[in-house]
Amino acid sequence: SAPDGAWRTAADEGWARASRAAEPATAGTTRSGLPKRVPQAQLVPGGVDNKAGREPTRRTPDEVRGLLSAYHRGVQRGRTAGSEQNGMTSIKETSG
Repeated sequence: SAPDGAWRTAADEGWARASRAAEPATAGTTRSGLPKRVPQAQLVPGGVDNKAGREPTRRTPDEVRGLLSAYHRGVQRGRTAGSEQNGMTSIKETSG
């Protein structure tokens, strides 16, 4: 319970969980003296969706091609915008 004059919010429990998760949990040390990590020991409960029961989604080759094409177009736009901003345009950028 909060002391007299202190106020509480609905988020206090989440902050308490986050505070506990911030303390590293170790599983001993390696031969060189480094701490061994405990996988997922520092997750805040309720902070990450549990996807253990779901099959990973597989993309079709057409979907991958579309994503990579969009990425390539974005990179090209960024390079063009960057070179125009700097006042420099190379022959390679203007020819293709």
